[in-house]
Amino acid sequence: MNSNSEKIQILNKMVAMIDEKAAKYKNERKGMHPGRVYPEKKLVLDLIDDGLKLADSLQPKPADLISDLKRLWKTLSEMT
Repeated sequence: MNSNSEKIQILNKMVAMIDEKAAKYKNERKGMHPGRVYPEKKLVLDLIDDGLKLADSLQPKPADLISDLKRLWKTLSEMT
């Protein structure tokens, strides 16, 4: 696969996208059409899952980032 530095660059882009999508979901979910809430939430959770997989493949593992992503995943998954 990609070198560690390439993986880090990809992960940084993913984290920026996750932050953007999660913030948008948190701010807009109450006003969203009910049919959009679940797909939007699933999109962000899937992005987080992908970010976690990539972060876990790095050496050394970015433990703080992994912890932050897991916490965000838990927070979003519990939102209604």
